[in-house]
Amino acid sequence: MLDIKFIREYPEKLKEALAKRYVDFDVAHLLATDASWRNKVQEVDGIRQHQNELSEKISLLKGSEKKAFIEESRALKEKLGHWESELNTLDKELQSLLYQLPNIPAEDVPVAKDESGNVVLREVGSKPKFSFTPRDYVVLGEKLDLIDTARAAKVSGARFGYLKHEAPLLEFALVQFVFSRLINIEWLRGVIEKAGIIISPKTYIPLVPPVMIRPGVFRAMGKLDFGQEEERYHLPKDDLYLVGSAEHTTGAMHMDEVLPEEKLPHRHIAFSTSFRREAGSYGKDTRGIFRVHQFDKLEMFSFAHPEKSQDEHDFFLAVQEAMMQELALPYRVMLICTGDMVWTDAKQYDIETWLPGQNGGKGEYRETHSASNSTDFQARRLHARFRDNKGIPRLLHTINGTAFAIGRTLIAILENYQREDGSVEIPQVLVPYMSGIKEIKR
Repeated sequence: MLDIKFIREYPEKLKEALAKRYVDFDVAHLLATDASWRNKVQEVDGIRQHQNELSEKISLLKGSEKKAFIEESRALKEKLGHWESELNTLDKELQSLLYQLPNIPAEDVPVAKDESGNVVLREVGSKPKFSFTPRDYVVLGEKLDLIDTARAAKVSGARFGYLKHEAPLLEFALVQFVFSRLINIEWLRGVIEKAGIIISPKTYIPLVPPVMIRPGVFRAMGKLDFGQEEERYHLPKDDLYLVGSAEHTTGAMHMDEVLPEEKLPHRHIAFSTSFRREAGSYGKDTRGIFRVHQFDKLEMFSFAHPEKSQDEHDFFLAVQEAMMQELALPYRVMLICTGDMVWTDAKQYDIETWLPGQNGGKGEYRETHSASNSTDFQARRLHARFRDNKGIPRLLHTINGTAFAIGRTLIAILENYQREDGSVEIPQVLVPYMSGIKEIKR
């Protein structure tokens, strides 16, 4: 949620930001609703004050004079109830309008309507060269009996899959690899030094968060806005949603809290299963496990000082790149444009990994990671704050980033590490977590 005080003071800046994000919104209507709400607040406060004054008088009077004041107090109470109802209606309307506003993009975010305006910042790593036409992961997964979507479809429907044999071992090797790096302060110092960022090397706190979330909390995280309900799985009997990422319950963990400044940045690395309807992806990636309803994911999340949030965002990207480089997977870093950026974000990076088996063996880049700075957009709704060195509570900034989306990382390993005979080599850094397994073959 944006700050209503900022909107009152700088409506033209809001209009400019909305234009950059290609969002059609009536700012004048919002300001008029806000003005009506503020006037009604003053009126209600005035009646309450008058009623309190009457109560004091009534307590001091007797007889007929007291009776007159009691009648006046009753009339005021009836009027107050009516005006409080009007105030409640205005408050709901104002909140509804504020929920329709996306975050304001950072100055260096490219302005464009869709993904065609995303900017390639760099390409990293050598694309593998094969003496044969590389297979896609679906063929490899079926040949090696690692991925079974046919049986999953019988059990659960489309866009589900079983991981079998070495695939689950590879999943949890990735989990152990990530945890081992993000709790290692010396490894993090190395990432910071290489990236040239001035930031604390504080380690990440490992976390397994709940996968169900209450509607009000989900909305506070900005994940039920702008028609997003269609993407979410709702359990109406319990009035709970299934999370679409560990971000959603990790970010909400410190709602209504005030963290001490010296604890910042407060970082988590969270593992959870995630659920998405993929409502807008009809006809896309219908084969395999690239785009599914249920997937496992490792997510980084940080509560940061407002003056350090951009450095923290860049640090998240540096951590993502360092782990990708250890896996020796070729990738490119994208700066996402205003029209393609997530609703809650002020700035977003994506990593797209090279998948040589795609596009008939010609290969293509596919999105596997994102890293986002949501500034105070989520924290304002969550009332997540810190106390600065002057003792003043201030809103935190929130940063999130994919460590690994497990399924898509498995896909990247299968396609980049495949051999002509259909076997797959295990990346060297994962072998210690694979019980000595160095290759997958049948």
